[in-house]
Amino acid sequence: SARIVEQFRREAVVFESLGKLYTKPVGSSAEPRRLTSGGGDSLELWPAWSRDGNRIAFVRWTDSGLGNIVTVDPRGRGERVVTRQRGHYAVPQFSPDGDTIVFEKRGGGYLTSPDFSENQGVYAVSASGGTPRLVARDTATPQYGADDDRVFMLARAGGNLQLISADLDGEKRRVHAQGDLANDFRVSSRGDYIAFRQNYEVFAMPLLPGGQTVTVGEKASSLPVTKVSKGGADYIGWADNGSTLHWSMGPVLYRASTGALTPNAPGDEAPKFTPPDTGTSLARTVAADKATGTVAITGARIHTMAGEGAGTIENGTIIIEGDRIAAIGPASSVQVPSGATVIDAGGRVVMPGLVDAHAHGAQGTGDLIPQQNWSQVQNLAMGTTTIHDPSSSASMIFAAAERQQAGTLLAPRTFSTGEIIYGAKAPSVYARIDSYEDALAHVRRIKAQGGISVKNYNQPRREQRQQVVAAAREENMLVVAEGGSLFGMDMNLIADGNSTVEHNIPVDVMYEDVLQMFAGSDTNYTPTLTVTYGGLAGDPYWRQATDVFDNPLLVHTPPKMLIASTARRTKAPDWAFVDDNAAREAKKLADRGVKVSIGAHGQQAGIAAHWELWSFVRGGMSPVEALRAGTIEPAKSLGMDRDIGSLEVGKLADLVILTADPAEDIQNSDDIAQVMLGGRLYDAKTMNEVETGDEERLPYWWE
Repeated sequence: SARIVEQFRREAVVFESLGKLYTKPVGSSAEPRRLTSGGGDSLELWPAWSRDGNRIAFVRWTDSGLGNIVTVDPRGRGERVVTRQRGHYAVPQFSPDGDTIVFEKRGGGYLTSPDFSENQGVYAVSASGGTPRLVARDTATPQYGADDDRVFMLARAGGNLQLISADLDGEKRRVHAQGDLANDFRVSSRGDYIAFRQNYEVFAMPLLPGGQTVTVGEKASSLPVTKVSKGGADYIGWADNGSTLHWSMGPVLYRASTGALTPNAPGDEAPKFTPPDTGTSLARTVAADKATGTVAITGARIHTMAGEGAGTIENGTIIIEGDRIAAIGPASSVQVPSGATVIDAGGRVVMPGLVDAHAHGAQGTGDLIPQQNWSQVQNLAMGTTTIHDPSSSASMIFAAAERQQAGTLLAPRTFSTGEIIYGAKAPSVYARIDSYEDALAHVRRIKAQGGISVKNYNQPRREQRQQVVAAAREENMLVVAEGGSLFGMDMNLIADGNSTVEHNIPVDVMYEDVLQMFAGSDTNYTPTLTVTYGGLAGDPYWRQATDVFDNPLLVHTPPKMLIASTARRTKAPDWAFVDDNAAREAKKLADRGVKVSIGAHGQQAGIAAHWELWSFVRGGMSPVEALRAGTIEPAKSLGMDRDIGSLEVGKLADLVILTADPAEDIQNSDDIAQVMLGGRLYDAKTMNEVETGDEERLPYWWE
């Protein structure tokens, strides 16, 4: 599993994988063991050991029932529900004596229900159960040092992340540490050290007693700072009464002895700390969820997108075995096997599922990936069967991708860069690059987390961007580069061999010099017509040109959100929009062999991918050219065309059944009746499985 949440105690680790908790001896190659045996389909999140090792606290979550804090013994027995009211609870932690649990009370309202979202903050509750009491409203990530009566928390002030502490009434506050680029603090169990995360690595330093504030950084001067990790760090924690610091990267748990961080010897004589190269693998091998049986789709006009053009087959038949296409062709040449499930698509059109090459969008909230993500169901319902998100939270999107593969999350196939390799000094995403080795470390970190690509995002110097490209080439990963509204930088990105340029080149017209250079490179292009530089984009254009709120397939979006964003429209004259101009220039590149792709940018879930298609046609592409930009071209650009992007024998059965032909009128592209993902057919309006099974989607929180 790419997502690890662990607490480490007495040579055992408890962690979350695919929404369930597992335990494993540290240093062992044994298979992880499920902690609990019940819970049904509920999610088990944010595990925490008591310091005596006798209890484990976690949050049990369902989308319909929300969360409760639960404790069990190390074998998953003796379950006790600690909270009396359901809510949006997170990150429980035991007090040193084990009698109290502190936790966050969060809110919902987007991916999750808004119910029980009031009075957010840090709370404390008896470990035996009871009524929680508020500690503080303006803090997060509660944790304990050595004392039962003092809680450490994270706060923000003056652009800094702060580690503060307070009593259980939230009073007598002290600021212990702060940093402008730090994005996490963890205090040791003895209260004598802190670990902090910056530049995706974990650092450790002594914690001063009393109320003195220390400013932290990679090279803070007031106290010795040790870089503890090498190659990235997530989910920092302390164990063994503060004598061990641990963290994870991808599926591997690493640890370091506190005594080795600051040896008792003069500076010149002290041995330098060497970050560990090996750790405990928490990986699990789980079979991908695959359809079984034989399905025949008959009588359809099929736009295969194979070869050149639409690759149209009239009165076609598709035979699907399991999750892949076994045969495709005219009805006269393809025999339907005996016993196959036959889907009569007479009078309808079949085309490949859309491949959104630049698909932002929430996968979760604060490390909670809900049982069902309405925005991804909405994307799938409207024909997007594969997404590539070039900027996301690694801890959430790769976990969501694994759950989709395992069959526990209804969503398109999901790929990503994780966090961007960002050149600006923003605390959560700044990726410092001073050498090729720095770039290689960032690329390897993303690969370990589950990325197939990296986002080369506005590193200020060309040499830094070149180092990212070289490192990605070494690791056989794609480099999708942020265009950044800078023409000169875009030309550098093409010349230096980035896999794609994301967002439109910010000029009204590309002349022969640019066209020849771009076409002569191996760089592809995702102009994201819904968001353009140089003028109003496709998103506001299609909001004013169509009645988005009346689209019958947008029933998978919360109604109030849909109405709020689409009903009352700000209008502008047609000449103010430049999505058509950007599309016109993209067509010039496509005509010269550059792979041009749709990239809906996470604008309006589901429909925005169609806005991309429609804007390409507004700019001069034929409907078939636009459909190729939504299917086979992004599949080729992402290196996935052996499996997706066209309807051919051996490829995955990802397809859309429409009631009207988008090759005749591109705005028919959202006239979708059914969507097939990996051989499973879903009704687009209900997103219940039909014909191939009877699985029903979960209720939405507003239903």
